[in-house]
Amino acid sequence: MKKLLTLAAVVIVGALLAFVLMPANKPAPAFSLADLNGKPVANADLQGKVTFINFWFPSCPGCVSEMPKVIKMAKDYQGKDFQVLGIAEPIDPLASVHEYVKQYGLPFTVMYDGDKAAAQAFGTQVYPTSFLINKKGEVLKTFVGEPDFTELYREIDRELAK
Repeated sequence: MKKLLTLAAVVIVGALLAFVLMPANKPAPAFSLADLNGKPVANADLQGKVTFINFWFPSCPGCVSEMPKVIKMAKDYQGKDFQVLGIAEPIDPLASVHEYVKQYGLPFTVMYDGDKAAAQAFGTQVYPTSFLINKKGEVLKTFVGEPDFTELYREIDRELAK
């Protein structure tokens, strides 16, 4: 019995230490890009909105597969404190990005990361990669590949309720 109580106490202390020592959400990496219309977009634009940042490019099969769901999500949360930011990587030329945005009517801000500075800042290496950012501009979650959109919607709803 003594061993069981000691073990339980150790587990509880360990869990409390892990909770206390767990780092808070980290601020989103600094970035500054112009959208496809030339308007600057940077970290300051993350403040006060839950943001889904999606790194993608038009010839990426996984990116193309998830894009209808990203478009739907942008439309579903339209008018709320939520935004989608698409950052196109220079795997495809800028003209291809413009054509894709026009053809599929992307209802959110799209930027072209011509020198891959934003991708380097965020540490992306595989595409699609996305980040869920809270209203304070802190990274809540990173998604490599297509996220589970049902769970993503729940997380967005929780953040919007704060």
